[in-house]
Amino acid sequence: MSDLWLLAIILLGLVAGLISGRINPAVLFLFAFLLCYLFDMVALDTALTSFTNIGLVTLVLLVLAATALEKTSLLGKLSQVIGNSSLPITMAKLGLSTALLSSFTNNTAVVASLIGVVRRNQVHAPAKLLLPLNYAAILGGTLTLIGTSTNLIVNSFVENAGLPALGFLSSRPSLL
Repeated sequence: MSDLWLLAIILLGLVAGLISGRINPAVLFLFAFLLCYLFDMVALDTALTSFTNIGLVTLVLLVLAATALEKTSLLGKLSQVIGNSSLPITMAKLGLSTALLSSFTNNTAVVASLIGVVRRNQVHAPAKLLLPLNYAAILGGTLTLIGTSTNLIVNSFVENAGLPALGFLSSRPSLL
């Protein structure tokens, strides 16, 4: 059996397992990796290099930093400052603070952290604030290299290809 057909069977089994939801996804991916390793489709040094991708490590550290931010009283104070005005002003305050936070931390973690702020708002319904919160996080995340996980992963692929790394505040390779 050729490697291509074997890989297709492994991927189909992985997708079927993910869709069924009966097995933990981490176990499924580990099993798929082990099958690929046992059938000599991937070398161990290549796999270990992928696990130590600097973009992935940076992403994990940013999520940890956002989790630590969520544990502080800063978000509670932010909730009091943001939600005490009219809806347009509240949306503007929420949008600016979210965009600023998500440009320097991971935008997914920022949204997860600020959902509690939106939920605790006594003046406006969360349904009116959640979509603007998401849009502001997306916008803020695109402003810097560390704002979204996609930028970090693409930058690590760019560096691995031997090209100049993306600049912190630019969406094109830096020439410095």
